[in-house]
Amino acid sequence: MKKYNGYFYIVGVATVMLSLLTAVALFNKSVDPFGMYIKIDNGHFESISHPVYTRVRLFKAYEVERVKPQTIILGTSRSHIGYSCSHPGLAKLDGPCYNLAFDGATSREMYLYLRHAYAIKPIKHVLLGLELFHLNPGPSSTKPDFDPLVLRNPDGNLIPRWLSGDLRILTSLDTLEASQTAIKAKEWEEPLWFTPDGQRMGEVFFRQVDGRYKQLTPRGYFQMTDKEAVGYETGWQIEAKNKKPVLRAQTPLDPNETSFGYVKQIVKFCRAHQIDLRIVINPAHIHQLEISIAGSGWSSIEYKKRTLVELVDEANARFPNLPDTPIFDFNGYSEITEEPMPELGSDKEFKYYWDSSHFKKVVGNYVLDRVFGVSDPKHKTPADFGTLLKKESMDTYLADQLKRQKIYRQRSSEEVAQLHKLVHEALNGDTAIGLAESATNVSKDSL
Repeated sequence: MKKYNGYFYIVGVATVMLSLLTAVALFNKSVDPFGMYIKIDNGHFESISHPVYTRVRLFKAYEVERVKPQTIILGTSRSHIGYSCSHPGLAKLDGPCYNLAFDGATSREMYLYLRHAYAIKPIKHVLLGLELFHLNPGPSSTKPDFDPLVLRNPDGNLIPRWLSGDLRILTSLDTLEASQTAIKAKEWEEPLWFTPDGQRMGEVFFRQVDGRYKQLTPRGYFQMTDKEAVGYETGWQIEAKNKKPVLRAQTPLDPNETSFGYVKQIVKFCRAHQIDLRIVINPAHIHQLEISIAGSGWSSIEYKKRTLVELVDEANARFPNLPDTPIFDFNGYSEITEEPMPELGSDKEFKYYWDSSHFKKVVGNYVLDRVFGVSDPKHKTPADFGTLLKKESMDTYLADQLKRQKIYRQRSSEEVAQLHKLVHEALNGDTAIGLAESATNVSKDSL
């Protein structure tokens, strides 16, 4: 009798637990805090709950399944904000087009999201927006909200996606908490800054959502971003300098696991699957480049760009029957990137930038015009903005950049001196801690 009592007790507990999990799953699915089952009606979202904005990686993993794009944009928040699928150069390609970029995207994450999109439906075109930090030889990490279990694998998933993804997320306490947050947040609906094609609308996000942009002048917000960039540039160097040596043999780093290694894997994957890949080095404001130079040196910038060109040149040679993968460099000295700051105390916005990191859609259109050979007399792309990088012309191009650097530094000597001073103080003085902390406490709009 006791044996049967124990059996019924176990069955009873299991039934209660299963009922609770089912109730939690159904509740979470009805609220859908991360936008896993959201619908688009006539080009507009049915609804987006507040937690979607904090879990963009998860949202886009499911959104790309609904869209089933054949053209995708990969990159960080710069690509997320700056590039629109409605641009004529992208609109003429096989569709649908989807902006699969998100904040702080590492090369490893971009590679896995490329494979995810391809597993859903074979991709035909990729616009890859790179930053200089993607071309580093160090290991490529993933961000805390990255969840590989929700991504599909073109080689097949070991665990069914409905189990590793949907069921796991719907029954989690994290999702339950997000559902409660979403219900409370309906009392103050945040302005919609997502478009159905995945782009973040900068004019909505910066002017209506980011409180700091509203509190500071555009110039003040721009300079605040400069300081955050100094924190990024110096933080890793300070950490490396203060790190205690490890007294044991180190396992050699797999070249494929480096940040640059994953860029290489993206190029290899696209060439192997006959995907039209176009690479752009994104156009941050020249302040960002000057900060990188002050921290790591011009030679580091040169090395990264040369190495990328060599990588792509080798990949092109391995597939001679395919059109070459082009690389366009917009991250240099030009009329666009050297836009002067508004006068001190002015409320005037920049024409080309939201801050020193993120460019406006008008700049994104210039980039896409150059990459896809679009000519529009209404917004003619400046002649010095964007260069197609070729191995045989790299010496000439980099020498020209140094000449332009000299001219810019003479014209903006006070600005450049202040930027270099911030970097040197961060690396050598007490301001290092404060700047490093500011870099780790950046808003959801960080790179």
